[in-house]
Amino acid sequence: MSRNGQSTARRAAVPPPVLPRIDYDVPRAIIAFARDLPGGLQVPLHVHPRGQLLYSSRGTVTTSAEDGSWVAPPERAIWVPPGTPHATRHSVGSEVRSIFVRMDEAPGLPERCAVVQVSPLLRELLLAVMRLPPLYDEDGADGRLVCVLLDRIAALPDEPLHLPMPTSRKLRAIAVDYFEHPTKTLPLARAARNATTSPRSFARHFMAETGLPFGAWQRQARLLRALELLGTGLTVGDVAFKLGYESPSAFIAMFHRSFGTTPARYFEGAA
Repeated sequence: MSRNGQSTARRAAVPPPVLPRIDYDVPRAIIAFARDLPGGLQVPLHVHPRGQLLYSSRGTVTTSAEDGSWVAPPERAIWVPPGTPHATRHSVGSEVRSIFVRMDEAPGLPERCAVVQVSPLLRELLLAVMRLPPLYDEDGADGRLVCVLLDRIAALPDEPLHLPMPTSRKLRAIAVDYFEHPTKTLPLARAARNATTSPRSFARHFMAETGLPFGAWQRQARLLRALELLGTGLTVGDVAFKLGYESPSAFIAMFHRSFGTTPARYFEGAA
């Protein structure tokens, strides 16, 4: 068998990830769950009957749903409403902490996926509730701790780390492919040709389905992909090369315009 054939066979032999078995019927407002995950893990499309706050202590987490993708760098978390089919991938090995929330116990939580800031207080609250027994005392100190956690989650600010995705089949296929491989700017004319439509029609439909002009959407896709790659530990130079920037300084300038700091300081601050 050729080397390529051997590689293909090895990849095919890797079993799919086993999703945790969680008893969502536990009669409490939250279920706290911690799990060690390997780097590069991709969890296929799944759904939870409760809302989920997904936080990883290192690297980045990317969640994809029907209406877009969300990237959570360090010190950010992703909120996923109940009943939302979604897939996730993790850039590096990390201990993932999830809080599954019964929505009737926490009014005011977002109705759509969102990336939210994890403050030092929220991080400590997450660590604390991980140590609670499943049937914690709702009327005692444990219950009061959970109430503070839910108040903090409801007050979390939404961060613009979202990439809206088109809904029509042809446009979505082009968008998904670009998000996975955003090496350079994709000319509008070429994208329209791939979608078998005119540039004017492509631009009009893309704007209607995503709320962004095609060029602005590509810049957002490259920015979020950059966060993913930086989260794996790649250098700024490697990320700039992979994303087709003319130089590392051009990439750093783009990053600074978006986040107000350099990539190194952004991830150092999170650490």
